[in-house]
Amino acid sequence: MGRIINAESHLRDLLSDGQDYYIGFGIDQITEIGKDHLDLNDLINGKTGSFTVSGKKGPLKENVKGKFVRKQPERKETIEKHIEYYSNYHGKIIEYDREFHIWEKEMAHRFELKLYRHMSPQQEMIIHFPLFNMVDDETHFLRAKAAMNICVILGGYYMIYDSKFEPALRITQHLGRKVLQSGIGTMAEKIDEIKDRLIRGDYGSDNGGNSYRFAVLEDYNASDIADGIGGFNEYLRFEFEQDDIVILENLRSGNATYVFRLSLFDKDFVLDKQTARNHKSFLDRVVHHNVAEWERMIGRYLKRKAA
Repeated sequence: MGRIINAESHLRDLLSDGQDYYIGFGIDQITEIGKDHLDLNDLINGKTGSFTVSGKKGPLKENVKGKFVRKQPERKETIEKHIEYYSNYHGKIIEYDREFHIWEKEMAHRFELKLYRHMSPQQEMIIHFPLFNMVDDETHFLRAKAAMNICVILGGYYMIYDSKFEPALRITQHLGRKVLQSGIGTMAEKIDEIKDRLIRGDYGSDNGGNSYRFAVLEDYNASDIADGIGGFNEYLRFEFEQDDIVILENLRSGNATYVFRLSLFDKDFVLDKQTARNHKSFLDRVVHHNVAEWERMIGRYLKRKAA
């Protein structure tokens, strides 16, 4: 995942106004910066219950030191400094006064966000920020942006969770499952059933990889998500109309991701893992053994959302 520029564009498709949510990440894809972050390690190992995020640069530093921007209207100020140093070339101390002309700046924000740990319903350790509430407010989106970028720096990705620490996913239609037959339950109950199936461990114990792959796929321009059918009845079908791509992904460790051309893909034609490769829409089969390689391969077919 790259740097987040506009948090609103990443939240609007997932959350409704007034909805509570968390921003966080699992611990299986911790970056080198995250591995070297002493406070994060203490949190993961249970030595502390929370900490205020800080660091040497970027969003980590801005969280406690503040983010500074040029004053409006823009103007420069003059600062005079006395320079003194020993010159080996001249063999003596050199000193002089110098004027520097720099832009006047002011603090845009300082959030002092804290990270906490929580076990999700599927027993995945989630490192997360305090509860957010979805409101159409510039400060809210700036806080969310800061949290997302900190997650990417430390955890390699960010994930949006609802108030129960279930992944917030946009699922717009449901096919071929007995529990989703016509006349059984409301649409809200059907959506909850699919989310429950995703987070209660139906996809095995590789929960960190599950969250990571969900986060990666949600970082692209999915136009629809539906249940798979036939030999892919345990899969979710992600459609990317803009990229003319269909991805079948079941998120279970050891199972492959299947990539198809959307314009050639027949949603009603029953495929299985043997016949899929012979279908005219088939493009690729990507294994889950290495998440970095998996993400690189998926990225060959998809364009990310506008930042």
